[in-house]
Amino acid sequence: MALGVAASSLAKSAAAPPTLTLSPCDVPGLEGKAHCGTYEVWENRETRSGRKISLKVVVVPATGADRAPDPFVFLNGGPGESSTDGAPYLAHEFAKLRDRRDIFLVDQRGTGGSHPLNCEIFLPPGDLQGALGAFFPLEPIRQCRGKLEKDADLKLYTTSIAMDDIDEVRAALGYDRLNILGGSYGTRATQVYMRRHPERVRTAILYGVVPMDDKMPLHIPPGAERALKGVLAECAQEAACHAAFPKLEEESNAVWSTLGKGPVRARVLIPKTGEPTDVSLSRDLAAEGVRYMLYSSSAAGEVPAVLHQAALGDYTPIAERALSGRLQIVASGSSGMYLSVTCAEDVPWIDPKEAERLAAGTFIGDYRYVQQRAACALWPQGSIPKGFLEPVDAPVPTLLISGMWDPATPPSDAEKVARYLPKSLSIVVPHGGHSLDGLEGVECVTNLQIQFVERGSLEGLSKGCIDQIRRRPFRVEPLELKVIALSEADLTKFLGSYLEDGGPSQAEIVRRDGKLHIQFAAEGEYLLAPVAPTRFRLVGVSGLVLVFDVEGGAVRAARLLDSGSPVLKLVPKGAEGELTRP
Repeated sequence: MALGVAASSLAKSAAAPPTLTLSPCDVPGLEGKAHCGTYEVWENRETRSGRKISLKVVVVPATGADRAPDPFVFLNGGPGESSTDGAPYLAHEFAKLRDRRDIFLVDQRGTGGSHPLNCEIFLPPGDLQGALGAFFPLEPIRQCRGKLEKDADLKLYTTSIAMDDIDEVRAALGYDRLNILGGSYGTRATQVYMRRHPERVRTAILYGVVPMDDKMPLHIPPGAERALKGVLAECAQEAACHAAFPKLEEESNAVWSTLGKGPVRARVLIPKTGEPTDVSLSRDLAAEGVRYMLYSSSAAGEVPAVLHQAALGDYTPIAERALSGRLQIVASGSSGMYLSVTCAEDVPWIDPKEAERLAAGTFIGDYRYVQQRAACALWPQGSIPKGFLEPVDAPVPTLLISGMWDPATPPSDAEKVARYLPKSLSIVVPHGGHSLDGLEGVECVTNLQIQFVERGSLEGLSKGCIDQIRRRPFRVEPLELKVIALSEADLTKFLGSYLEDGGPSQAEIVRRDGKLHIQFAAEGEYLLAPVAPTRFRLVGVSGLVLVFDVEGGAVRAARLLDSGSPVLKLVPKGAEGELTRP
């Protein structure tokens, strides 16, 4: 039976907009039922004629009886990432908020389940060498445009239009005001919403802050250079890391010098089969691989070891990071929506001479701008409102969160945005990257966000716990890359169903063609390649290792590590345990 707005305890607005009826639904990885539906909007909101498109809507209902009328909203990054895919994570991470508030999610037009502008851009699919080519290869971009224009006006997928969509859905569900969490590009989307609908925002959290005039990818080279130097400096200050890599800065410079002379060979694993293959790695893609590592606080802890191995002639770790970034990040979102946004809001406003100047002397260089400009020359350019690039000045209580060594959105970006927000507080997380995974004490950041939303004000919010956040020790041993052979009998004990210890995640380990595969209920399937009798790499996702705790020939638990940091503990179905998610 469909679940109407009133049955969801959603507040009614004074006006009488079209209503949206949601139905109970199962979301992979989410305990209990969510409420799902679609809402039609005009693709051309200005003329209100022509094509209508459907937006995917998911509401994770509040769990308590005393429900607040203002929901918690998440706007994802990219641009091009689905927001509704975050439902299981948000429900778990912000469970205290969910006690009183719905979690309200809409896939922005062009993403996820909202008329997605999806294309294969690394062709043919599965060609690893092809994935190590141009950021946006031009012939696939031409094909992508031709395919998408059959069912979409690519000029109409910009941020301002999308935020008006979301406000229309808000009204249809009867919510009066929102508490918005924006991540990365989602912080720009949040600022646009705050500018266009300030009266509808109760609180805003900007996580990895993108200024309105960021003009992506203009600041990628200096941002990545700053982050790399910061991480290497922290290694030099840590006794064990400095002892292991006493000449790290020299080695880093040597790596970029070698790559500047031409591509190098690296051996990587084919994601579908786990078989090794050689690829050619250019300087551009090696730099991109290191930059992707700097995004993650956890992966950044392996950068010294990776650069050291490269200086010794082993470029496999960098090549695998570059491939993982291309296939798991670049190709996973909506490529068409990414181009529709950046080719309207960013690239046209970049001065080529400024781009060249900012890239000079950095390990990244200007390849990203040059290639993205060429791609945008093939893409329809939408229009943006007058003053779009100007700072947003809105009287909304706003919490801004930045990682100290974020290569994409450094703390200076948050400072720039905060100057125009009269009710704002900016927090810099020590050692943090674009994400904060792998840091000790990082639960402080989540707790601050929860307290802020619960209070609806920055007054009395204490950020003292931020100073207690620490980086885990840098990795000093070589990365585990060499795959070993295990017998069928050795593999059998790992088979079966697993549950997250105290959490909602589920996984199944199966054997096909003599190899193990792990199937996550919400995240897909990965081949497991053994690097030790009880340690397996997840092929195609660099940095992820599954470690089994075996006692008496039986599996007691399995720990998923990301760049050495535990992210998930699984126990065989039926076993008891407690949650260990740092």
